[in-house]
Amino acid sequence: MDFSDVFWILVIWVPLILLWGFALVDLFASRHSGLAKALWAIAILFLPVIGVILYFALRPTDDDYNRASGIQTTAGNPDDLARLSDMNQRGLLEASESAQVESSMYK
Repeated sequence: MDFSDVFWILVIWVPLILLWGFALVDLFASRHSGLAKALWAIAILFLPVIGVILYFALRPTDDDYNRASGIQTTAGNPDDLARLSDMNQRGLLEASESAQVESSMYK
């Protein structure tokens, strides 16, 4: 094996294979419907370069996933919320401070 063979393997083929694998892992971890996953998987498998580029260009961002599913991913830890409520009830926090801390937990 000469330098050009090693170059093509390390600089071109390895990153392409990693992107292809990441696209498939990301696809099956996404919230797409079964039919959408199947069609994207076919596109990624049979058109490896174009399919991967299209998948990453057209896939929804995490915010789009969360808005579509109604899941709030940055919710505070229940223990933190319980401690905040307890501090508020004991008078250690004013209502404005409590609201400020709580709003920062949900950003």
